Amino acid sequence: MNPETDHAIIIVGSGPAGIATGLHLLKRDPALAQRTLILEKARHPRPKLCAGGLLPDAVTQLGRLGLDVTEVPHIKAPWAHFTFQGRGMQMTSGKYNYAFYVIRRHEFDAWLATHARERGLTLQEETAVQAVRREGDRVFVETNRGSYTARAVVGADGANSVVRRAVQPRSTGNVARLLEVLVEPRDSNDPAALPHAPDEAYFEFGCLPDNIQGYIWDFPTQEGGAPRRCWGVYDSRVDSKGARGDLPGALSQFMAAYGYGPQDYTLQAHPIRWFDTRATLSTPGILLVGDAAGVDASFGEGLSPALGYGEIAAEALAEAFARGDFSFGDYRERVLAHPLGKALRARTLAARALFGMRSPAFQRLLWWRLQGLLKWTINHFLLNWTER
Repeated sequence: MNPETDHAIIIVGSGPAGIATGLHLLKRDPALAQRTLILEKARHPRPKLCAGGLLPDAVTQLGRLGLDVTEVPHIKAPWAHFTFQGRGMQMTSGKYNYAFYVIRRHEFDAWLATHARERGLTLQEETAVQAVRREGDRVFVETNRGSYTARAVVGADGANSVVRRAVQPRSTGNVARLLEVLVEPRDSNDPAALPHAPDEAYFEFGCLPDNIQGYIWDFPTQEGGAPRRCWGVYDSRVDSKGARGDLPGALSQFMAAYGYGPQDYTLQAHPIRWFDTRATLSTPGILLVGDAAGVDASFGEGLSPALGYGEIAAEALAEAFARGDFSFGDYRERVLAHPLGKALRARTLAARALFGMRSPAFQRLLWWRLQGLLKWTINHFLLNWTER
C-alpha cells in the first residue's frame, strides 16, 4: 500500500462533524488519529450557508474538546422569541444566561480547521470526493486528485453527501428546504421597521397555515465586524405528502413588514437532512455523521448534533480498530442510545406533532396559552442533551 494514499481512516468533510470526529479520535487514540486523513473539497474559509445558531449544547461539546467559541467573531443572543402571528413567548438558558451564540459558518469552520491542524490532524483541502466504494477489507475514495484507500471512511460531507450514496444508494427523503438572506439592520427609528431588539433572535410560526412546515427566523449576526441580520425560512417537510408552501413569497411578505424589499437581499437556498430513527447510518467500513446522517427536524439545528456525532463516531472507530471488526453493525444503536440520539428522536417527534397540525386555532392555543408546557418540554426533551 502507498503510505501517501492509504490511511487507517479517511474523514470526508471538514465541517464541524468531520473536525469533531478527528479531535475526539485524537483524545481517544492519538496514534490512530495520526493515521487519519481529512478531505475537504474547498479551501477554508469557504462559503457556507447557515443561520449560525450555536446552542449551549454545542458550546459544551466544544469545551470538552478544549475549544472556546468566544475566540470566533460572534453575537451572544440573550433571548429567543417564539411567536405565532406576532404573539408568543421568549426563552433563555437560565444556567448560561443566554439563548445561543450566532456565528458565521465560514469563520467558525475555518477556526475549527485551524485547531485541528495545530493539534496534528492532517487536513487536505481542494480534494473533491467523487465516489466511495468498498472492495475487500478496504474502502476506496475516488477524488479529483486520485484514489485513496482506508480501513474506515466517515461521511461528514453534508446533506448532499457523496459518502451517503455508498451507505444508502436510494435516498429516503427527509430533507428540509431553507432559504436564507443576509441584510443590514433596519434603523430602530425607521417607522417602516417593526421593533426587533438588535441582539435578540426571533422565530415566527405564522407561516404554518400556508403549508410551510416550520418557521421564519430573524437572527442578529455580523459580517466582517459589521452588524447584520440573518433572515430565513425553514420548511421541515416532515409531512412529505403535504402541499409545498411558497418559501420566497412567505419570507418576502414577512420581511416587508420590517422595511425590507426584494432589492435589499439575494435569496440563497440550501437543504438540511433531518434525523430518522429508521435510517441506515453505516455499512461495513463506512459511518455517517452530521447532516449526512441527519440532524434536528424541529428547528433545523445542525451544529450541536454535528459536534455530538463526532464523539459517537470516534468511539465506534477506536473500538473497531481495537477489535479488528469494521462491520459497524451497532453504530445506529450507539447513536440512538446516546443522549444526542434521544434528543434527535424527540425533535423528530416534536416536528411531526407541531408541524402536522397547522391550523391557526391550534397554533394560537399552543403559543399563546400553553407557554409553560412548551418551555418545559423544550428544556427537558429537546435541548440540554449534553447534561443528560
